[in-house]
Parts: sequence; structure tokens; C-alpha cells
Amino acid sequence: MSATTEQDNWRHCSKCFGLWWNGSPTNGVCPAGGAHDGTGSRSWNYYLPANPAEHL
Repeated sequence: MSATTEQDNWRHCSKCFGLWWNGSPTNGVCPAGGAHDGTGSRSWNYYLPANPAEHL
């Protein structure tokens, strides 16, 4: 069993109120239209648990 690690660079979208990974060249497609919007008071750098060994 491997240890759980963290992946950072997750942001809060002020349009759809979801999280998206901000490590891509674009902000991705937002279900509320256009690209995700990382502006606003809640768009901190969120760290989510990740277990890379599960994807091998």
C-alpha cells in the first residue's frame, strides 16, 4: 500500500463553483459557459489527496 500524496494547483471557479486543475495551458471548459474563472476570494491554491500508484 502506497502513501497518499497531494496534488496542488486546484482552483475554485467563480462561475460554476466547482474545482478545476489549473496546471494545463488553458482553464478548461466551464459548464457555466466559456473557460473556468479563477478570480474571486475563494480561488486559493487547493491541495487534493492523490494516490499515483492507483493509476499504474
